[in-house]
Amino acid sequence: LAGKVVVAGEALPGALVERWRQILGDGKVLNEYGPTEATVGTCVFPLVDEFDGVVPIGRPLPNMTMRVLDTHLQPVPVGAVGELFVGGTGVARGYVGDPARTADKFVPDVYGPAGSRMYRTGDLARRRHDGAVEFLGRIDDQVKIRGYRIELGEVRAALVARPGITDAAVIVSEQDQRLIAYVVGEVPDLADALPDYMIPSVFMQVDAIPLTANGKLDRRALPDPDQTATDTYVAPRTPAEERIAAIWSKVLGVERIGVEDNFFDLGGHSIKAIALVGALRAEGFEAAVRDVFQHRTVANLAATLTAGGETADAHQPVEPFALIGDEDRDRLPNGLVDAYPVAKVQLGMLVEMLAGDGLHKYHNTATFRINDGRPFDAEALRHAARTVVERHEMLRTSFDLEGFSVPLQLVHPAAEPQVVVRDLSGTDAERFTAARQEHIAAERAALFDLDRPPLLRFAALVESDEAWHLGFTHCHAITEGWSQQSLLREVLDLYQVYAAGELPGEPEPVAVRYADFVAAEQESLASDEDRSYWQGVVDGYAPCRLPLEWGAGNGAPREDFKLSVDFRDIEPALRELARSTDTSFKAVLLATHLRVLSTITGEDTFHTGVVYSARPEAPGAERVFGMYLNTLPFAHDRTARTWRELVRQVFDREAEVYPHRRYPLPAVQQLAGGRRLFDVMYRYQDFHQTVGSAVDVQAGAGDSSNEFTLSVANVPGRLVLRAVSTGLDRANAERVAGMYRAVLDAMATDPDGDVHASLLSVTELSQVLDDFNDTEVEWG
Repeated sequence: LAGKVVVAGEALPGALVERWRQILGDGKVLNEYGPTEATVGTCVFPLVDEFDGVVPIGRPLPNMTMRVLDTHLQPVPVGAVGELFVGGTGVARGYVGDPARTADKFVPDVYGPAGSRMYRTGDLARRRHDGAVEFLGRIDDQVKIRGYRIELGEVRAALVARPGITDAAVIVSEQDQRLIAYVVGEVPDLADALPDYMIPSVFMQVDAIPLTANGKLDRRALPDPDQTATDTYVAPRTPAEERIAAIWSKVLGVERIGVEDNFFDLGGHSIKAIALVGALRAEGFEAAVRDVFQHRTVANLAATLTAGGETADAHQPVEPFALIGDEDRDRLPNGLVDAYPVAKVQLGMLVEMLAGDGLHKYHNTATFRINDGRPFDAEALRHAARTVVERHEMLRTSFDLEGFSVPLQLVHPAAEPQVVVRDLSGTDAERFTAARQEHIAAERAALFDLDRPPLLRFAALVESDEAWHLGFTHCHAITEGWSQQSLLREVLDLYQVYAAGELPGEPEPVAVRYADFVAAEQESLASDEDRSYWQGVVDGYAPCRLPLEWGAGNGAPREDFKLSVDFRDIEPALRELARSTDTSFKAVLLATHLRVLSTITGEDTFHTGVVYSARPEAPGAERVFGMYLNTLPFAHDRTARTWRELVRQVFDREAEVYPHRRYPLPAVQQLAGGRRLFDVMYRYQDFHQTVGSAVDVQAGAGDSSNEFTLSVANVPGRLVLRAVSTGLDRANAERVAGMYRAVLDAMATDPDGDVHASLLSVTELSQVLDDFNDTEVEWG
């Protein structure tokens, strides 16, 4: 150890590591961990890289072991938080004269040699994919807030893992039981890293985390958020503000709501806006989604909304069979729960899926790797699948497209889900990956019988005793992204309950059903206001067309592929742009999309497709499975001068569309003379809840297809471009991906910069324009 510095005793800040590395050089500083009960030294980590977040404590020394276990002494998945147990030759025999404490702390090592023991450290930790362990704090720091157990160390770990944060501390306010985060660096967004209940209510930026002389957190030196945030937090002042703030708190899961807080800054998005409107109406306020976009604070909403009676404009659910005529009702088979017309977006998807072209559009399959550290339980999955089908009407729904006066969907009282289990635990990684791809291909080839629910299949591909892959294959007409994420979470929660030998509780009932969405679509179709709005759009319609030269042509083999644009390194700056413009993160990403299309087409004005959620504004609607998406024309022009202006313009235009978002695309196309309106579409995905640490999202796989040449969507930290080679080949798609990154960089670097400044070199710009103007293309 000559010439090296060994650091131990407390968590090592990343900023301090960098200072020492600059002085001593790589590998000269060793971060050590080990309790007295394990002969002080248990593991070590040489510091050779920069660390913005948690500094690992390393891997065990020779003859020592380190295991991260749950409360049942079972290993937790890689990346999940558990308690650190130390084993090996360095573990002491116990505490002299204290057998009770010895029995509690020195437990049998079921993973070691017979008779060996391991020491329960009381420290929270997690194992990285490279095998190194990260120390996250003490279990003593576990708190219970609003019924949830929260490890403060896990929250701190999520903070310091964010780019631009060098240190952090998390405490609980004694007065009102709020989580308060103190960060050295930029205030982050944790929506994709932690569940809502673990996200701090208050973030405070500090120059440094204060420590005592012993290196412990000095809580008394931390600034009081209630004293320092008086400029930003304004308590409700009127009865209306108090009622609306309470509704916000329930919908957003945020404990304290100030009347000047921005709905979108607090984690709001389009579907939560829909939920908020439903909750406001249930409390007697006459509200619409557009009000939330235009009046984004409690104070502004309270000044705008009219408070009617206790049931002003409250949701009135559609009665079963109320949406079909007597003739169709008389011809229904016996025993149905309900029957109602197929929504226009559903019908369009079903027609595309059954087109007979072999593409099986809107027939989707995906797998998710579940690394829960335990042997797979087939019966638990079968019980979970049956329960989730029992709970949700849409999973018990079939379609009859020709047997009645209009295409109908029929809700059955029960349906038995198909669950296929394949044990591949004896195969190596390469063969397992091949088997998984074969499974996906087979599932994509096997269309559903539309008159036999559920139009959803489950599969389990067992990888090992610690990991398995959960597969879903579904007809896209019964569900969309928000519902799919809810389905994954619910199935896994039920699986864990059944695997533990327990029975799940009953979910809170909701009055809204998918039939309410169909009724709302019919109301929009009958609305003169909605029809007039979209007639005005199509009368001035300017299409957005990709250059013909950029595709392989209709005579070439079709390839569906996707590319990814990573923006995690600049996401804090992009979210700050949304905050500073009083808009939403969706508006920032949609503005990016429009600017790229403007570059490609060179057009001053055009329309492209944007996906909207048309869920009913009713309490609990966000929990009802179904296909609620509607892709509609969205106008763009070049009047904005800066990135800020463009984002603001996009946000305002989206708010303008929202009251008319239920008018279905097929009806808009009819207003346009039946012509196809766009081949490019953008979809913003709301990632409303974590799917749990056991789900390895990066190891998932899947396949799907739609009729768009280019579709763009977001996942946490990335944009995903899905393209069809006949209209956009891979080489040109990679050029387009580079344009998205260039626009994002420009936005993040200089929000007040010229939005019209060229993002391409002279050569690239010339090539784009030449390709766009080249109309003499051979199509085979």
